[in-house]
Amino acid sequence: MENNNLNTETQKKVVEEPHKNAIFTPKVWKSIFIIALVFVMGIGFWFYKNITLINSYADKVYPGASILNKDLTGFNNNDLHNTLVSLFNDISNKKISVNANGQSFNISYKDLDASINYDELEEKIITFGKNQGFFTKLNLIKNPENRAYEFEILFNDENLTSFVSIISDSVDVSPTNASVNISGGSINISSDSTGLKLNSSELLDTIKNKIKDMNTPEVIEVTGDVEVVEADITSSSLGNVNKKISSYTTNYKSGASGTNLQIAAKNIDNTIVMPGETFSTEKAIGPTTLANGFVEANTYVAGKVVPGVGGGVCQVASTLYNTMLRAGIIPTERLNHMMKVSYVPIGLDATLADNLIDLKFVNEFDYPIVINSYASNGSLTIEFWCNDSVTNGITYEPVSVPLSDLSADTYLYGYDSNGELVVNKYLDRSTYQPLPN
Repeated sequence: MENNNLNTETQKKVVEEPHKNAIFTPKVWKSIFIIALVFVMGIGFWFYKNITLINSYADKVYPGASILNKDLTGFNNNDLHNTLVSLFNDISNKKISVNANGQSFNISYKDLDASINYDELEEKIITFGKNQGFFTKLNLIKNPENRAYEFEILFNDENLTSFVSIISDSVDVSPTNASVNISGGSINISSDSTGLKLNSSELLDTIKNKIKDMNTPEVIEVTGDVEVVEADITSSSLGNVNKKISSYTTNYKSGASGTNLQIAAKNIDNTIVMPGETFSTEKAIGPTTLANGFVEANTYVAGKVVPGVGGGVCQVASTLYNTMLRAGIIPTERLNHMMKVSYVPIGLDATLADNLIDLKFVNEFDYPIVINSYASNGSLTIEFWCNDSVTNGITYEPVSVPLSDLSADTYLYGYDSNGELVVNKYLDRSTYQPLPN
């Protein structure tokens, strides 16, 4: 019996011992469950609270946003738009004041139709951070960084260009070229004067850059750059003209063609050709129209003699061509008549046709050339005046060598002071059609 009781006690002890040594007892498990439940609920509440916070900004501006020191935090689309409109209304009252050559010119932003791109700016501000993840959004809301937005002011470019043109028209002063009058061998030179020119492109760029900046003061002050413009022809340069370097005379008959010749001769009289400049006979004479005083006279057209306004001016071109060659100047453009003329040797004529045929040369001298032209009593004379050094003491003489009744080769000879031939240049060949019966 005692053995049986001993065994029973031993068995009971063996059974109870494990329960005394177990770590996760039911009581412990219960506690763990409760703690875990509280933690999960806390996390869930935290997420719920912050999701709600993030969602509250779904259609609002995140914290930290400002424009012109105006805090935009929490603004919805309507609030944001109204605020931007109010801010821009203040900006649109700004003015631009330009000082140019002591004159003042003003224009307001409103006159320039100033505006901003509201849609683009509002979308940029409202959508900031909205495409980020949960934690980034939460950080942007709870730990915002300052974001000062700026915008570019738009304006009507034509209105601004017109404003600058008004300034230019008021400020610009054209320089006055010196002029020359040669009569009876006497040279009279008038004075030149400088002009003023507004640097319009620079002023436009300066104003544009300042307008675009939203932080400019209420009155934007700009100084226009006005440059002094020298005359193209100065009296000092004309003072170097001291000698007649060539001359040629042809005879003409009175009548319609003589009238046109006299008008053309007057138009080119005292023309100044500066160094490097190209002289155009057609341009100097001007369009041979009735409005310019020219009359109908005989002309060559398609191998026939027909009436045409301006007939007779070609004699001025031919006389000028011979004067040119005698100055040692070879034309850059010249065409002979369709049929021979009587007032110059064969091969030494030059014809003209408005917008079609011209007689041109370039002044390759270092000094101005003055063309002196006069016609009266049936005699036309054209002279070239320049500095006495340009011909280097050479006397030039054009020579026509007839090849037949309807063709000739032209040469330019030059003789030094001893009469020696030092220039022998072939110019061109002229060919003609027979005169109509």
